[in-house]
Amino acid sequence: MSRRLHEHDRLTDRLRMLPGPEPSAEFASAVRRRYLEAIDARARREVVTGLVAAFVGLAVIASMAWTVIEPAPLVGWLAEAVADLARWTAGVGVVLAVVPPAVWASVVLGSAGAALALALVARAGSAALAK
Repeated sequence: MSRRLHEHDRLTDRLRMLPGPEPSAEFASAVRRRYLEAIDARARREVVTGLVAAFVGLAVIASMAWTVIEPAPLVGWLAEAVADLARWTAGVGVVLAVVPPAVWASVVLGSAGAALALALVARAGSAALAK
């Protein structure tokens, strides 16, 4: 390991001894920009590779679990979830039919105003933190 470091130092010294013009500032900034872009691209590739590996592992685990677990409880749970959704939809339909549109308009406008106020407060808070 120390031999490689020593060889690297010798190469650096010899390269510095070569006569040649100093690179321009534009060249140095372009090289630095390309270097940072390459590092970013490598990091993105590593992240994508990690995500793909995680999804493949998740798919393998899910397929193994599917062979071990009986599908009957899963189908029963799915049927129960669909029944709950149908009940909620029927309840919302009844409420929409019973409550007059003028009340719904005021509720929607009030909710929109509250959401807008919260957004403005959050924006002002983030602007204050930025300063």
